[in-house]
Amino acid sequence: MYRLPRLQNAEWPSTGAFPPLQRALGADLDQRLVFAAGADNQIVALDLENGKVRSYLAAVRSTIIGPDGVLYTVDDSNQVTQIVRRTPTRFPDRLSARPRDLFGTLNDELLAIISGNTDNNSQLLILSPDQPVERFSLPPGQAAATMWGDLVAIAADTAVVLFAPHVEPPLRSIRVDGHAQSVVFSASGHRLYVARREGGLLEIDRFSDKVLRTIDLPGPAGALRPDPYGRWLLVHPAGVDSVWVVDLSSGTYRGAFATGWSNNLPVAAAGSLLLLRQGDDVVAHDLAADGMPETGRVAGGGGDLWLPIAWTPERGTRLPVQTDTAVAVSNDSTSTQSRVYLQVSSSQNPDWAGDLASKLKEAGLPASVLNPHREGDPYRVVLGPYESRETAEAAGRKLGRPFFIYQPDQQ
Repeated sequence: MYRLPRLQNAEWPSTGAFPPLQRALGADLDQRLVFAAGADNQIVALDLENGKVRSYLAAVRSTIIGPDGVLYTVDDSNQVTQIVRRTPTRFPDRLSARPRDLFGTLNDELLAIISGNTDNNSQLLILSPDQPVERFSLPPGQAAATMWGDLVAIAADTAVVLFAPHVEPPLRSIRVDGHAQSVVFSASGHRLYVARREGGLLEIDRFSDKVLRTIDLPGPAGALRPDPYGRWLLVHPAGVDSVWVVDLSSGTYRGAFATGWSNNLPVAAAGSLLLLRQGDDVVAHDLAADGMPETGRVAGGGGDLWLPIAWTPERGTRLPVQTDTAVAVSNDSTSTQSRVYLQVSSSQNPDWAGDLASKLKEAGLPASVLNPHREGDPYRVVLGPYESRETAEAAGRKLGRPFFIYQPDQQ
């Protein structure tokens, strides 16, 4: 375990040894677990509190971790299993074939895309522990989902096709030129970025379907990888061992680094840090500083698997996103202590946060933006305040979109 931004050793070793691993998968910080895929196709979990290592399942071929930390797996027989609170549960229905993509949701569902055969179309399946499988036809193309799994986008060459589970009609499309190659959503899910074979990067509003701007790039873009705060976008140039850095707050290309592209690196973390492999080492760069200088290096770390998590051993818990009570609320000078909000989005870009809040207000919702109190904190788009948690949760169930209960005076 290493501390950002300088990549200092945290002097926190695990008490058990890992078996050979293929890749890091993600974390369930509520259960203090970090998941990895073993070389023998088993799920390996590291307990952050006691450092112990445990294997869960065997013959696993595909995995995804949902936004609530639930781990979904597909085994050799296409059986779907979820691990909730450290307990594996099998879904009653199997997939008809090996999935090309998996996306977890907040409502205990798994979205699986299976590549098509003769008609060249793909099939999207919605699976859950207690409901029959739902099936939908999709065009071929690279797919991405919001962090919450409430919207899926497909880069279908001349259009971006959007699929919304449990919405009628579930499908709609946005015409684009330049041949859409790949798509990705912003961390908050209210912006969609489209890489094209010809032309720059398109930024689209997922609510209005309007192209907001085009971001110029040095050449054709391949894969896209957003940061967890909505400030940075990493672009893998087509056919080049390099990463391009895009500043989404200004819509500008910032520069490039020579590095390979894998499923865990390069990655943006901790606000404005970039972790990448350079030769045999892993290096951290400060993207917000002039020249994007190096801030830390782990010699020989290039052969390891890396996963940024918001957790520190001395606290024994996850790092709070924001614990301060001195949070400014637009047009409201009253103390925010003991108030309860529904957080529906967060972003490092105040214009985006304000734009979303305005749209929610136009829809008759009590929306506002809570400004960051410390450097690196996000702008929170919230509804409320409400008199109690129960009142807030009742309002949230009527929203039809993901939300968090947020109380500024609590961690």
